[in-house]
Amino acid sequence: MKFKRLILTSLILLGYLSANVHAFEDAATVTVGQGESLAEKLLNSSKGEGVYSNSQGMAPTPQKSRELQKNKTTLDWEMPSSLAGFGSSAKSSRDKAETMSNETASGDETSATNQSELSPSEPAVASAGGSWSFELNDSSKKYVSLALFQNGKYVYGVGNMREGNSTLQVAASGSVQDETMDLDIISWGTISLYKQALHLNGDSASGDYQAFSASGDTWTGSAEGLRIAT
Repeated sequence: MKFKRLILTSLILLGYLSANVHAFEDAATVTVGQGESLAEKLLNSSKGEGVYSNSQGMAPTPQKSRELQKNKTTLDWEMPSSLAGFGSSAKSSRDKAETMSNETASGDETSATNQSELSPSEPAVASAGGSWSFELNDSSKKYVSLALFQNGKYVYGVGNMREGNSTLQVAASGSVQDETMDLDIISWGTISLYKQALHLNGDSASGDYQAFSASGDTWTGSAEGLRIAT
């Protein structure tokens, strides 16, 4: 093993000698003691600096190179001047990456907003809340006074229905879409249901209805309405 090591170091030595034969002592003049290596002896007795120089910043002698390499570790490296094309330091690179991420997110939000603006809007809902007076016409005339409330497209309220000398309390519920209102009126006491399909025109309403009694009778009629207060 020692013999192989001597051969390897000798080959290395010959490489150095071919580059600059003046940098070392003559091997014939070096005395090697017991347990000593000829290569180590020659490295230790190499001549001083200034004999050999190069433009790449390498050590002038093997001895100097060994001294320089002795204290180096794999952690001896310099921060590159730029990080993957971003910043000159880890902090600036991170800041630029965050800025790019925020710009991407902002672009996504803008795209979503544009898509929302291009999507068809919901149909406009007419206003139907307020105090209404209706006239229902079938085999007789009935007059209904309603206080209607509106929440979005839904309407509901309470009031009175007068027929001849009789007055009944009523409740109402329904929905509005575009300029159409479907309104159900239910009378208390003598229970009847009046399902109205009305067309709205500002403060007026007109249309038809179908009526149902608690005993199972059905009939139809026409309705006229006027909003007297909002």
